[in-house]
Amino acid sequence: MPRAYKDSPSSYRCANVRTLIFVLSLLLFTMPAQAQQGMPSIPFVEPPPPPTSADFAAPPKGGAWPPNANVAPAGPPPAKVTVAVMGDSLGDGMWGGLYRLMVRDKRYSFHRGAKNSVGFTGSDLTDMIDAALAAGPVDAVVMMIGANDRRSFFVGNQSKALFRSKAWQELYAGRVGAFMDKLQQHKLPTIWILLPVMRADDASADARLINEIVTNAARTRPYVKLLPTWQMTADENGAYQAHFKDLKGVTRLMRANDGVHFADPAYELIGDSVLKLLRENVPPFKILAAKG
Repeated sequence: MPRAYKDSPSSYRCANVRTLIFVLSLLLFTMPAQAQQGMPSIPFVEPPPPPTSADFAAPPKGGAWPPNANVAPAGPPPAKVTVAVMGDSLGDGMWGGLYRLMVRDKRYSFHRGAKNSVGFTGSDLTDMIDAALAAGPVDAVVMMIGANDRRSFFVGNQSKALFRSKAWQELYAGRVGAFMDKLQQHKLPTIWILLPVMRADDASADARLINEIVTNAARTRPYVKLLPTWQMTADENGAYQAHFKDLKGVTRLMRANDGVHFADPAYELIGDSVLKLLRENVPPFKILAAKG
């Protein structure tokens, strides 16, 4: 005759635990929304945006860049022009590229105002503008930044917003806008170089986010001209490439080992585009170019 099955005390305890979990889940599901609002929430981090036109081309602006492009400067033709280069380590690389391109032409001076390991998540960086103007007259500004901004937003050494969150984007846009506004107050023609494709997919997504914020801020600041680098640093499929053509048309290594920064020839390639924009649009540079 088969033995009757008898549940052990541990079996009863397991069954009771499962029943309790079920009841609690049911209560939470049916709990009024007002009651749920008082419960602690898990921070939501928004996903990175998809690629936008900001990665490939500067948005159209009404009128000339800069606004005084067609106004002849008063006084004698300039004997020298000064470009203040600002930003982070990418900006400092741009300073090196521009300096090497024009080192033999003493009519061009490049103020080294960029700093390593800085970003808009740490401060508004307007002290860079103050320092450049304190050093002497400035005819144009070149800005490149974003390598260090993939982090939470800090105000007064306190974290205020998680990276990529809506609050982070609003705070970041505010600091970018304040920096651009100060440039406009001094009527400084500015070339803002957008971030390139990065080797890591998540870094590229973050670069797109920063490019979009900068692009939106520049739409209402006529003294700011955007210079995209996405297309020149991507292959035919839009992916990261470490090798592409330099100023002489020779394909070579153009990105640094970290997959973020550039090799020297790439900074010079971008710098050549910067100089062309200045010579074609900004009066003092146009005059120097016409003199040969």
